[in-house]
Amino acid sequence: MLFAQSHIDLHNIRNSIERTKKLSDNVVGIGPFGVGLDGLLTWIPGAGALYSLGAGAIMIFDGVRARAEPTVLLQMFAIIAIDTLVGEVPVAGKIADILFTGHKWSADMLLKHMEDTIYFEGTRKEAANSPEYKDVLSRIRAGKEKRRVVFLG
Repeated sequence: MLFAQSHIDLHNIRNSIERTKKLSDNVVGIGPFGVGLDGLLTWIPGAGALYSLGAGAIMIFDGVRARAEPTVLLQMFAIIAIDTLVGEVPVAGKIADILFTGHKWSADMLLKHMEDTIYFEGTRKEAANSPEYKDVLSRIRAGKEKRRVVFLG
């Protein structure tokens, strides 16, 4: 099943994003700084790029499953591409790859986007009569709230 169908699926997607974020950019943390597999593997020719692209692809796939907007997915792709390409530059690029936490940045962007989205299980037709949907819709129309509404059905 490609798209999330329930809040449990969304919970699992969030866990996957958090796990990838931590593995990529914060396996070993020292205060506000951290180094993950992305920074460590960049010193092995080819391994860093392979890991960076693979981890980025997992997060983008999770974004598709969570029905993220295409603009968010494109921004994530650009960040991951820059992160991967920087790591391919000898020495200075390797150091920059450790400091540039592109996976963390992309993950945080996707998680924020998911937090700004209200997910309803079922179809629009099924949710249309629920008090929760009517309440959310009235707040959005009144300008009290700026959120996306996504139906999981």
